[in-house]
Amino acid sequence: MRVNTIGSNQLIFLGTAGGRFTVFNQLRKSGGIWFNINGKIFAVDPGPGALIESIKHKLSPSKLSGIFLSHRHLDHCADINAVIESMTEGGHKKRGVVLAPYDATEIDPVILKYNRKNFTLINTEEFSTYEIDGIKIKTKVKHRHTVEVYGAIFENRFAFIPDTSYFDELPQVYQSDVVIANVVFCHERRGFKHLSSDDVYKFLEVFKPRKFIITHFGLSFLKQKPWEVAKEISKKTGCDVTAAYDGMVIDI
Repeated sequence: MRVNTIGSNQLIFLGTAGGRFTVFNQLRKSGGIWFNINGKIFAVDPGPGALIESIKHKLSPSKLSGIFLSHRHLDHCADINAVIESMTEGGHKKRGVVLAPYDATEIDPVILKYNRKNFTLINTEEFSTYEIDGIKIKTKVKHRHTVEVYGAIFENRFAFIPDTSYFDELPQVYQSDVVIANVVFCHERRGFKHLSSDDVYKFLEVFKPRKFIITHFGLSFLKQKPWEVAKEISKKTGCDVTAAYDGMVIDI
C-alpha cells in the first residue's frame, strides 16, 4: 500500500478519529494534522499514534519547527511528549516551539516539565498572532468546550476549527481559503459541546471557503458515512465539502 507524505504547501491527515470510541478503538487513526508551509513542518494536535504515523509517512519529526495544541484532551495530546522528544532529538538539541493553552501546561499539565528546557513553550491566548520560524499563526476566539480551546489560521493558508459547540462568531473569524473543522456528530446531540454536520450548513450560510474539510468523526458519524454526508452538503450549498480520511494530503 502506498504511504502518502507531504511536500511544501501541503498538509496530511495523520488521523481523522474523534470521540472516545473511535479513537481508543482506533477505528480511525488519531495522529492529528501535520503541514508543510514553505519548507517548515508543523504538527497540530498530536493524538494517540502521532509519532508512529509521522514516521510511517516519512515526515521526520526531528525537523519540526513547532507543535500547535488546541487543548488538553487525550485524543488531541496523547503523543505530544513523544513528538516533542523527537523534535528535540531526545533533548540533545534545543529547538522548536510548542503553542498550547495555559490550562494544558499549568492547570492540568499534559506536557512533561523535565523536557521543557529543550524547546520554547508559549501559552496561546485568543486573538493573538505568533510567528514561528517565519510562519504566522493567528489564534481566534476562545471555543465553547469543556476545557480551554483555541483554533487558528495558519499563514493565511488554512483555518483549523477544533472542538467546540457552534456559536455565531465561528464563520466570522475562521475565514480562509481552506477551512478544516472537527465535526464529531452527524446531527446535533444535546449536552455535547461538539460540532455536527448541521452546524456546517450554518457556517456555510455565512461564509463559503474554496474548500471545507470535515474531520474528527465520532462512531455515530462513521456509521452515517461522512463522505456521503459531505457530498450532500456540497450539493445543497454549492461549496466544495470533503470528508477527510486517514493519510489524505491536500494543497494549501
